[in-house]
Amino acid sequence: MTAHHRSSAGRSDAARRLRPLGALAATAAVALLLSACSSTGGQSSAGAPDPNATVTVGSLNEPTTLNTVKGGNTGHAQVLLRNVVEGLTVLTDDGKVEPLLAKSWDVSGDGTVYTFHLQPGVTFSDGTPLKAADVVASLQRVISAESTSARKKNLSIMKTIEAPDDSTVKVTLSTRSQSFLFYLTATGAAVTKPNAGNPETTVIGTGPYTLTGWKQGDSITLTRNEKYWGEKAKNKEVVYRFFKDATAENNALLAGQLDLVTQVTSPDVLSQFTGRPEFTIVEGTSTTKELFNFNDAVAPFNNVDVRHAIRQATDRKALLKAVWADRGRVLGSMVPPTDPWYEDLTSIDDHNVAGAKELLAKAGFPNGLSFTVDYVPSDEMNIIAQGLKSQLAQAGITITLNPIDDATWTDKVYKNHSFQATLMNHVNQRDLIWYGDPNFYWQYDNKQVQQWVKDSEAAATADEQTALLKKVARQISEDAASDWLFLDPAIKVASTSVSGYQKNNTTDSFYVAPIGKR
Repeated sequence: MTAHHRSSAGRSDAARRLRPLGALAATAAVALLLSACSSTGGQSSAGAPDPNATVTVGSLNEPTTLNTVKGGNTGHAQVLLRNVVEGLTVLTDDGKVEPLLAKSWDVSGDGTVYTFHLQPGVTFSDGTPLKAADVVASLQRVISAESTSARKKNLSIMKTIEAPDDSTVKVTLSTRSQSFLFYLTATGAAVTKPNAGNPETTVIGTGPYTLTGWKQGDSITLTRNEKYWGEKAKNKEVVYRFFKDATAENNALLAGQLDLVTQVTSPDVLSQFTGRPEFTIVEGTSTTKELFNFNDAVAPFNNVDVRHAIRQATDRKALLKAVWADRGRVLGSMVPPTDPWYEDLTSIDDHNVAGAKELLAKAGFPNGLSFTVDYVPSDEMNIIAQGLKSQLAQAGITITLNPIDDATWTDKVYKNHSFQATLMNHVNQRDLIWYGDPNFYWQYDNKQVQQWVKDSEAAATADEQTALLKKVARQISEDAASDWLFLDPAIKVASTSVSGYQKNNTTDSFYVAPIGKR
């Protein structure tokens, strides 16, 4: 099964799935000592890191291509972005947009012209100096016919892209966009050397590493770029080893063949590493939101009382405990804490079986109702599906579970909207705006929300954008547009010999340059 893959076309803008989890115990309760919260993981160890060390990273997501504007799956950005290729801006692990290849920028009074001033002394990994024309070519490529980048549509507002001189890039937008600098953090907008070879297998960027080997089906090797313009990588080499299942990956970590893994997929496996001084366990946050979505355009889900009833019949805390043993957090809307417009809305439609029954009676279903839930099965989704079936039954709601494959879900649910309800996880940052699109697969149609989303993008300041999107988040929750369940945690296990790795899974990149190994 390839449910973990995320292509850059079609629904990739909205949804992607993790690999199936390992066996999950519904009552798992693993006693852990988690490291203190920090922007990077790992405990300090005696001895200085070895600058010539090789760091081996385990991952369940091998890239399907090196073409930055084609995407492929989560592994594509995980390996390349910020490590091999860089953009004008970067999304940090705590969800902030900061300068990268652009040292600074000026914005016109009407917000439509961005003048970027490039960092001095930047070269590609082959030693060729970076010029503004190279940035122009990369930005033109992400919106070209060849591109299937997830951000192609967003970045198509770039009306003209020019290089007034070798160190300046001028971009004129067709309309003001408060999210423009965020969109530039995407892999598709990263700068690559033009005409460097077959883009499917060759990529030359300005990052702290050069990609020096790809054994398809096995591993990718990154070697420190000694010509890097910024702070050099703390290790000489990083090897990403790819696994088909989490069990094999965990066994490799236990055997000392890996230094760390990008994400633990089940709390159950942590017992193997707990209490062992050679391993560190770190928990951070992610942007992976588990959703129970309704087709809001069809009966009975076009009735807001029915949607509220389903939300109140859902015990989100119990579902989170069943899947993640209380790690992660319940959600009250589509916004994780690392998005600027986060607000705790979990009190809206909190678990209330009696209230759910009253709402169903008010909606004309005093004897309950029944409907079908389509979903792509994985261990995590199976637990959620069975949990929801049991919980909703207590309020008189009968659901029929209909497991389908990924391709069928894409055609039936995402493209054709031929469904009643579905389970899906959405991992993208700042994806609240999909509720402003009435044609999106859940077909939520609120004209006020659509206007707020539109106005937020055209807002004169980031504060205005944030205020408007907070209104959106609250309104969709008050409308029960979906049943937002919980946010997956980001859990990593690493050898105590390494430190400096990122704690959260809030960006598409798994940034490895700060990792030191002693």
